[in-house]
Amino acid sequence: MSRFKKPTPADVRAVLLKVPTLQLRRVFYSGLQNPHWVQPLSEAGAFSSPPEPQMTADGYVRDLYWPELSYLIRMATVVPTDVVDVLLGLKHSNNAWVRRAVFEIGARIPAREAARLRPLLEAWETTGFGWRTDPRELVSFAVTLLEGGETKTGRWVANLLFEPRAPKVEGMFKKPHTELEDYWYQEELPRVLEALGEDALKAVTGWLAKYAILAGHSGQHDFSGMMRPSIRDRGDLHPDAEQALVDAVRDLAVTAMPSDPEATVETLLRPRVQLLRKIALFAAGEALRKRVGEPRGSTEIFGVAERLLGDIGSHDMYLRVEYAELAQAVAKVKPESLSVINDFIDTAYAEDLESMRERLTEGHAAEGDSEAQITERADRYKHNWLSAIGAEALPPQARDALWSLDARFGVIEEPMTPLGMVTSWIGPNPYLSQDEMALVGAQELVALLSSWRQSGNRWGPEPSHEGQGRELSAFLTTNPLALSGEHDLTFRLRPTYLRAILRGWEAALKADLELDWEQVADLVRDVLEHENDSAFPVEGSEFDDDRDFRGAKRAAVGLLNELVKVRKATAVPPESMQRFAELLIVQADDEDAWAEYDSHEQGEDPWDPLTMSINWQWPERLRGLFHLALREEAYHWRGRAFSALERELGRPDRHGASAAVIGESFGRIYNHAPEWLDSHLEEFFGSAEGLSVQQQIALTTAMAMHYYHRELYNLLTPSLLAAIELGDGLVSGWRTDMDPRQRIGEWVIDAIILGHQTIDDPVAHSFFTATPPSVRGEAIGKIAWSFFRAETVDDAVRDRFASFLDDRIAHVAAHHGDGGELSGMYWIAKGGKFPVEWWLPRLRQALEFEPSIATERYMIGSELAEAATVDPKNALAVLQSLLSRRDQEGMVSFDLMRKAVPTVIAAAIRSGDDDLRKEADRYMNELGAAGNLGLEAEVHAILQGKAAGGAWVEEV
Repeated sequence: MSRFKKPTPADVRAVLLKVPTLQLRRVFYSGLQNPHWVQPLSEAGAFSSPPEPQMTADGYVRDLYWPELSYLIRMATVVPTDVVDVLLGLKHSNNAWVRRAVFEIGARIPAREAARLRPLLEAWETTGFGWRTDPRELVSFAVTLLEGGETKTGRWVANLLFEPRAPKVEGMFKKPHTELEDYWYQEELPRVLEALGEDALKAVTGWLAKYAILAGHSGQHDFSGMMRPSIRDRGDLHPDAEQALVDAVRDLAVTAMPSDPEATVETLLRPRVQLLRKIALFAAGEALRKRVGEPRGSTEIFGVAERLLGDIGSHDMYLRVEYAELAQAVAKVKPESLSVINDFIDTAYAEDLESMRERLTEGHAAEGDSEAQITERADRYKHNWLSAIGAEALPPQARDALWSLDARFGVIEEPMTPLGMVTSWIGPNPYLSQDEMALVGAQELVALLSSWRQSGNRWGPEPSHEGQGRELSAFLTTNPLALSGEHDLTFRLRPTYLRAILRGWEAALKADLELDWEQVADLVRDVLEHENDSAFPVEGSEFDDDRDFRGAKRAAVGLLNELVKVRKATAVPPESMQRFAELLIVQADDEDAWAEYDSHEQGEDPWDPLTMSINWQWPERLRGLFHLALREEAYHWRGRAFSALERELGRPDRHGASAAVIGESFGRIYNHAPEWLDSHLEEFFGSAEGLSVQQQIALTTAMAMHYYHRELYNLLTPSLLAAIELGDGLVSGWRTDMDPRQRIGEWVIDAIILGHQTIDDPVAHSFFTATPPSVRGEAIGKIAWSFFRAETVDDAVRDRFASFLDDRIAHVAAHHGDGGELSGMYWIAKGGKFPVEWWLPRLRQALEFEPSIATERYMIGSELAEAATVDPKNALAVLQSLLSRRDQEGMVSFDLMRKAVPTVIAAAIRSGDDDLRKEADRYMNELGAAGNLGLEAEVHAILQGKAAGGAWVEEV
């Protein structure tokens, strides 16, 4: 420090006058190395006003960085007293960077000075320590205090960080709040416990006890033992504060138990929390297990173990495994101590009987419970305890009881499985894998599927019918002939498997694999003709087994839909197609399917009509009938298929799925049944006089599902005019983020740029005069985006689009309120479809008419850099417009600053235009003052040929 001089008040005032802006202060404080300036700057008020958080227009909170902090952080280890004096004056600041700096500094300075920061923490305790504060620095601050001799303040900070607090949200499952998030709590807990030294076990035990109590575990309602099925192994590795506390208490208790078992157990049992008693049982057992084979030495641990085994407080099913492990450890070291187990078991059994009888008296017992049933239940509880302890660890009296109960109830296979230890649940797990199914024949496979019964107790990864069904579907997808020769499956297999078979065959057909057509037709027929009720009893929970045939029937109709489609690779034989057509027309005609669909009540977030058509049997049959009727073969079923369609389409469909199917099928109807379409066109799609809701759904679905087609456009012209008149009330058949009118606009623009229509077309005129500018802009932007995505574009199409855009720019120039039309213009800069000489001045015009274009999320830094070599004047103007409305910290601004700014400025400077050079130089200085300190050097490097100019070249 001797090489630095202390400034005079005049020096400080002079410097502060020279750095009035944020950027200049950033440069000054980042370079200041003299520690003697801390106190004078503070006295001059330089550190008195850190910026407060700002609320942005979109509702976010922005924390402005305070450059002064960089200097204070660097000087903290040199002049800690001066820096702490400064920080103490900032306790009313809400700046998150300030709060972060306090803990960063506190972790680095001597503990004596760090302890002086306590008033700041007390002031911020209710408002938080700042979301920018590194959790590791918070803990380092506490560790610095504890290891530096400031024990009292260190414990206080440790409690602030690690002691659980009341839950912030009330509910059945209350999760206590902690200052640190679960991940950082778990990561940093070991560090603070190491710093706490001998006080660590008491501290962490208190934290865990408080956590359990705040979570609702206390007194008669203390079931905290269930929160950790096994003390030895947490199982779930997901970060969790409670589990981290359990691990910490366990490890510290296991370490402390051999040297001072009485004090350790006293610490654990004093809070009277079940979970801590569970840890005490485990720790005592671990201490004894380590002594197996060693001289007995101190007998204190045996007294502790005997007391725990005899204490009726250890009687709880959630403590059973740890109790049994302790008994087994005692048996190996001092078996004579096990006599207390007899009294423990007898007392526990009496308590069980008494509590069960009380429940019966109070009316809480299960219906039909009797004294005999209660006694049997208590006997089973006793059996669980004795089985867990094991015959080798039981005293003779209890061993005899175990043998008797084994003979009565059977041997418990895994008595040491902790209560609540869930490895999985009955779910979609198969009992036969695909490889196993491939090893057996069709007859044996059907026999296996029909004979298996689900009988699990919902513990462990047990299989279910649904799980086997999914595996069966996957197997048949690649082996569709695996069941060939097997018939009458509806009588032999439950509907879950029938649905799986049909879905598997459908997937195989989509993969162009041959099916056993006769078997397929027979099973589809049998399923469709079966009543909805199933004779098979449901096994498992709601989603483990189909309760009726409705799912199988939906699968049958879905398969028929796929079978009657026109296929190129896999041709269905004509005689089989005849059967499938008959099934779809006759057997699939299901009034129950219509009733189920019609009675469905939409919730708060209803499905759109197209989604409804995919997920319900009745509209799925409509889709299949269209496929069937529109096949090119002149089979005699065509008339019957159209008759069935007209009959179904005549139903009062309030959900609109049938209209969505019509819209989806529009192109195929036009190609294969134009006469039928002509006779139903107004019925399905309306006219210029107006559109019903059903017609709106059909029209908007047709628009969404089809690319522009000249003839379809002409057919729908009256309907499109009526749709535009509906405004934003137009109903969409396929709900997306897009306004359905935007799709009309895309068709209009396609018609114009393909030369089929002009702007005077009635639909085009209506769209560009009656829809909002934002909708027009989205449509224009989508077409411009399609040019960007296209590999090639015909010159004539490109030129017509360019002419169209010029017309729209001219329109906006005359009608400034329509600037939203140009919102998607930025796409013309990308893709290389338009020359720079054309798109750059037009993008500049668009930005002038519609400045909000600059706020769009797109990146054209590379394109702008390349364009600067052709037209530097417009490139600089566009660059200035784009950056003027952006936060420099955003990704788009980063793209422009990195890829465009140096090159564009350099191109303007060397353009030969003196006015342009001056403007470029002025703008470079403006950006430099805004914090882009290296910009001038980058520009000069380009001008001197030391860096690439023009198009940006990424580093490899």
